[in-house]
Amino acid sequence: MENKVKILIAEDEVIIAQCLKLELEDIGYEVFDYVTTGEEAFKITQEKKPDIVLLDISLSGEVDGIDAAIRIKENLNIPIVFMTGYTESGIFERAQKVKPLAFLEKPVEIHTLKPVIDSYFRDK
Repeated sequence: MENKVKILIAEDEVIIAQCLKLELEDIGYEVFDYVTTGEEAFKITQEKKPDIVLLDISLSGEVDGIDAAIRIKENLNIPIVFMTGYTESGIFERAQKVKPLAFLEKPVEIHTLKPVIDSYFRDK
């Protein structure tokens, strides 16, 4: 990759975030340090302007991943990939309104995530 894709991970399970960060860096992406709350996700996205945000739907704090995604899309129009362990239709329907690039069930495997990221940026 000529210019590395810059990624922000918003995940409140620290071990999952650390593993995902290392895997993404190993295959050539630039990953900002992960955040654990929706509030932090929005703040860091405004400050660092990543190319894509990987968001867990269930985050610590007052703002969940879906609400953070809404704010990010409305203010910065940065693409979102949702990661979740929840499969309830109500959550899925609410998340779909954000029009994410993908909705991935946890545990997220790098071989599932990489094609989503690559296909989006290949078309740019």
